[in-house]
Amino acid sequence: MNTERKNRFIVFSALSCFVLLMGLLASLSPSVNHDLFDRPSSYYSDKTGVKGLWMILRQHATSVTQWRKPFAVLDGHQELTSAIDTLIIASPVHPLGPHETQALMRWVGDGGQLILALENDWTISDEPLKGQGQQLNQKRRHIFQGQTESQRGKQEEDGLLKRLGIQLRVERDDQWQNNTWLTLVDNFPAYNISTKETPHWEGDFEALVINEQNEPRGLNIPKGQGRILVIGSDSVISNEAMMQADNAVWWTRMCLSWGKGNVAFDEYHHGFAERRGFASLTVEFMQTPWGWFTLQAMLSGGLFMFINQRRLGRIYETPASSTREALRLLEARSSLLARAKPTRLSAQWIARTLGLDLKRGALKIPWRDWVKLQADQNQKKETSKHWNHFIDQLTKLEQSPSADEGDLIRLGQTAATIKQFYRHEH
Repeated sequence: MNTERKNRFIVFSALSCFVLLMGLLASLSPSVNHDLFDRPSSYYSDKTGVKGLWMILRQHATSVTQWRKPFAVLDGHQELTSAIDTLIIASPVHPLGPHETQALMRWVGDGGQLILALENDWTISDEPLKGQGQQLNQKRRHIFQGQTESQRGKQEEDGLLKRLGIQLRVERDDQWQNNTWLTLVDNFPAYNISTKETPHWEGDFEALVINEQNEPRGLNIPKGQGRILVIGSDSVISNEAMMQADNAVWWTRMCLSWGKGNVAFDEYHHGFAERRGFASLTVEFMQTPWGWFTLQAMLSGGLFMFINQRRLGRIYETPASSTREALRLLEARSSLLARAKPTRLSAQWIARTLGLDLKRGALKIPWRDWVKLQADQNQKKETSKHWNHFIDQLTKLEQSPSADEGDLIRLGQTAATIKQFYRHEH
């Protein structure tokens, strides 16, 4: 198989593995009830978000905040309670805990206005929002004490509207419907409002707004010094709705007609807590279709690189010019030494190297003394003969001006012979 055919086979195999892997992961992907980017949140500027109303209120209200704490913190924090007059909650994603339910109802009873824009009842759960249970102190946890398991199971099936004696059923239409809303509180004029939902209510309630057919479109539930306003639609508060009819005007007036005009949007139950770690955000993102697509792409890319096993760049070799320069330098030094005929220096270098090789380390005495000591201490006749011969040759090369290269070569041969004997002895 030539290189071109091999590359085509590798690419085809990688693509096949990619398709099979995506199919496998898609079949194993968990079902997700909501999209991370499809929430009526004041952080989102798409058509389903509510950032439009948030920006409008910033121009007219006294203060506009984004609430990112569990409602349990309202207990015992008078500064938080007094800082919010109107709390807007639009189709929350996460359930409402019983510790939050009681704190929220007490806040309403103390004079707060709670606006609920819902398509379904808001589920109440025994468990605090995952990752946020540590924010509740022991004082707030006492709510669970003394409850039986059956009572807790019953609460898990409860919803906030059910607790208030209200049942809601919503019919949704893809097209905008214009209705004349007559608001029955606060002396509102009639407004033309666009929605995509038709709510149906059951229970004992007081209408907040009615249409031309005297059908309720929202409920008013007085509670203590405050009130709960329930709007059976979350599209009526969306960014897209702010461009329809009088939706923006109605919402602005409704929020500013209560208290001092301090408005807050609940973002905690949309997943925006104050302290969100990287791990929790990553886990939530991976539960979305985009997260699973990212995981599939990473695994497929890693598999492709493993199969292909190609370098990410070219192999760079040492430039030939560097090698030539080193050879030229070596030749120049060799030529210089040849002209100088340093037989004496070379002989000393051979003797010093012999000592270092046999000692396997630094010499503690001068190399001349060490060579003589080796000749005197050697007990074997043949080895002693070579040591004495080495000393004679070395002395000749150091003292005789007539020494030549042949004498130097013979000195090196004697040193090599001594090394051989030394290896056999040790």
